[in-house]
Amino acid sequence: MLGVAVAACNFQLPFGAGTDASPGDTAADTGADSSDSGDAPAQPFCAPDAQLLLCFSFDQMPLPPVLANEGSAAVNAKLTNVQQAASPEGNAAVVGATSSIALPFSADVTGVLSMEVWFRIDADPADGARSGILDSNVIPPNISMFWNHSGTTHVLSCGLGNQATAFPVAVALGAFTYAACTCDAGTVSFYIDGSLVAEAAGDCGTGGAFVGDGLTIGSNNTGAGQPVNDNLVGAIDGVRLWSRVLSASEIAARHLRAAR
Repeated sequence: MLGVAVAACNFQLPFGAGTDASPGDTAADTGADSSDSGDAPAQPFCAPDAQLLLCFSFDQMPLPPVLANEGSAAVNAKLTNVQQAASPEGNAAVVGATSSIALPFSADVTGVLSMEVWFRIDADPADGARSGILDSNVIPPNISMFWNHSGTTHVLSCGLGNQATAFPVAVALGAFTYAACTCDAGTVSFYIDGSLVAEAAGDCGTGGAFVGDGLTIGSNNTGAGQPVNDNLVGAIDGVRLWSRVLSASEIAARHLRAAR
């Protein structure tokens, strides 16, 4: 896959989810000057919201083998060979070649129109290979994000609903990156560290959904209960799946607040 690389920067884990303005972000969302002393306290990463279907902060200490979803959907994740380490604003799940974070089918996870993932890549996959960040294993209605490596070219792919689109990006190894992907009618928008890097037409309007194979985090979901593959070697600092379209301004505000 070929394309022009887009520069990305390091980041710290953002705070709180929001509606049209992220809770905890006050003047930053309106464009006014903001100082730490004048900001309201930030809300939790997985603040209650009916449209926040899936949320994992990985901040629980220690991480249990079965981790409850902190979003509105009734589903738990099973963790295998997952370690934990401090991240800039909490804790992250450290994953590798033998790790698995797997969720079963849940009818509550449907109509996903936005995804946010905070991740760190510690080692590139082999040339021509990929690393799974999220994967539901089905198109349609898929929910997926992969890091692909081909020569000097790297792409992040976003899958929502009936499409999966690859976007050329540059991500610094060993640094946390904030990636967000949204589907607004027939347009897929991809953001890196709060900035829009690309848009593409896509048949995504019905949104992504869990199906029989469920979802894996930090790997490729091979389906049918088989072991995962294409493992990410790095860390996942947080995941959020929404049943609404996140706005460009609130995505930017998440990174702006974290970068202070």
